[in-house]
This record gives sequence, structure tokens and C-alpha cells, in this order.
Amino acid sequence: MINGASIEKACSDVGHYTDEQMVKEFDRFFQAQPAVCEFIFELTHESGQKIQELSLFLSYMIFKTVETSQASAASVTPDDVEAAYRETESWMTRVNEAQGAELQDSIVRSLQKDTEPHLLQYIISELNEPLENGIELNDEEKGEIFFVLKTVISSLCREPKGRIIEID
Repeated sequence: MINGASIEKACSDVGHYTDEQMVKEFDRFFQAQPAVCEFIFELTHESGQKIQELSLFLSYMIFKTVETSQASAASVTPDDVEAAYRETESWMTRVNEAQGAELQDSIVRSLQKDTEPHLLQYIISELNEPLENGIELNDEEKGEIFFVLKTVISSLCREPKGRIIEID
């Protein structure tokens, strides 16, 4: 599980990057995680530039945090992303089925059971902040980005699968 200190370190590191360093870091992210980046582009291409850019930036921050806490982030396959996407869809369906006070309880319970609650709290916090230009996201935009980022978190933080070796 990623802790708050790893998130703070990643944020601090990125906060000190020059524009040139940031470009190099994004290139590195795109090369290290092509399946994740393709997923983001595919899911957000009709959503507008601010949604796509924020989704990519926060996905980079997740990647950077995973690297900070684990020394490296294993490359994710399209199958990993697809499995994470289905998990996120199922999670969103369960949350959406809850009503009223039950809704809040359901979300809290679900976040507490999640494997990466610190990353999810970071994402929620960032989505509730105004953008650099002062514009705030509406609830639909926040939901769309959250869905993308929950999938990215599940993809990047998956437990590595063991290989089964058959012996004759």
C-alpha cells in the first residue's frame, strides 16, 4: 500500500521540475506505460482538452508516486488495464446503487477496503481544487476523471501475477 509520505514526496519532486524536466518525465511515462496512456487517450478523447490533460497529469502523478514507493512501476499490459476497467465499472455500479445516507456510507466503506486509499484521497482532493485558470470542474467532469484515475490506480498497483510452471 502506498502511504501519504510517498504521495508528498512525488508532489514535492514534481513541484520542483522545470518545464523541460516535466516534458522529459511525460515522455518517460508514455514510454514506460503505453497501455495506460492509450487507455486515457481512448477514454477521454471526446471529453475535451482540460479533461484529457488533467487525467494525464494526475495519472502521471500516480505513476510517479508508485515509483517513489516501489523504486519502479512494472509496465502494465492492455489486459491489466481492461481488468482494472471492469473492476472500476463494477465498483461504480455498486456505489451508484446506494441511495441517500446509504450512499455516503457505501463510499466510505468502499474506500476503506480499497487497496490504495491514500492515492484515492489524493485524487479526490485534487479534483475538488480549482484548475490553474481558476475554473472548477463540474460533478460530471469530476466523475469522469475519477473513473479514469481509479482504473489507472488499479492497473499500476496490481499485485504481480505469478507464473505457473508445469513440471513433467
